Amino acid sequence: MQPINLKGITLLLTAISYLLTTNAAIAQKSSFPSEDYVTQKMDALMANSDLPALVAIAINSSGEKIAYTYGHAIWGTDSPIETNNIFRIASMTKLLTSIAALQLVEQDLIALDEDLSKFVPEMADIPILTREKELINGEIPITLRHLLTHTSGFGYFFTDSLLATHNQADWEYEDLPRRFEAGTQFLYGTSTTWAGKLVERISDMSLEEYFRKHLTGPLEMERTWFNVPDSLKEEIVSYGRRGDDGTEQLVEIPNRIPKNKVKTFNGGGGLFSSPEDYAKLLSCLLNDGEHQNGRILEKQTIDEMFKPQLKDISMDISDNYYLKGMCCDFRGLVKPTANWGLAGLIDTETTSYGREKGTLL
Repeated sequence: MQPINLKGITLLLTAISYLLTTNAAIAQKSSFPSEDYVTQKMDALMANSDLPALVAIAINSSGEKIAYTYGHAIWGTDSPIETNNIFRIASMTKLLTSIAALQLVEQDLIALDEDLSKFVPEMADIPILTREKELINGEIPITLRHLLTHTSGFGYFFTDSLLATHNQADWEYEDLPRRFEAGTQFLYGTSTTWAGKLVERISDMSLEEYFRKHLTGPLEMERTWFNVPDSLKEEIVSYGRRGDDGTEQLVEIPNRIPKNKVKTFNGGGGLFSSPEDYAKLLSCLLNDGEHQNGRILEKQTIDEMFKPQLKDISMDISDNYYLKGMCCDFRGLVKPTANWGLAGLIDTETTSYGREKGTLL
């Protein structure tokens, strides 16, 4: 999995901000500004940007909504971008996987703090790589809570310096080594990928099938797929890269439309979706899990999603490793006082630029 961010591989958009808050008072504090006001402000910002296109959607629990579009869906063509164009949403896939796992918790098929070794023994067998570059066996069982909060020990090669240089020539495991005992530290990585494998193992479905039956289907997210149907492939937008250091001129990546079907589904990234589709999911969460066709989660589960889960684990990422040109320089985004819920980062302070305390992103 290779997550995409605006400093490396660019999605053409900061699509929908994956930002939610459960504080109803915040949503009711003021009505949305007018569409003309938003367009004026956004046009001024985009006039100083080299992004070829952008889609932004804002919604609240009162049903108010504003959408903004700029540029072209396919670079070098006269194709105005629309809110239902389809993007590679990378790590925004993680929200759907987290919800799917929590659905299984609600069905008593798995518990948040249950040892997962009986479900995914190949995950439990992966050793820990110490700071001294020694491989040791973990002693603390990995749980779903560890996976959903990125405290399992799994990282990415682009979020940990030792994983970046780990020799995989004779490596026999399905993932890179863990970096610490479960529940002792935070490291953004493949934890949600393993949560996706857990969903597949317990449900006896692929993630594509599970999402269609229990999430994207009921929410009528008809443009959200790992394998985009042929009838929708022309709606996929162009995307590009800013070079190895993330600062070069944006260059388009040629495979706008994927040639091969995905057979192994990644719960940590890999979905295609449209801003309109993703807004349906966010709107459902703002509505305490209820939608016109039923419910994806119970209110108490969503409340738990928004509760800080890290107790004595620091979110200070000032010295974290990240691979320039790919991911994940979170400095300026993640405060040391931030925390992690069961589906994303939680702001524990109101920011000067607008994110309210309790926001999940």
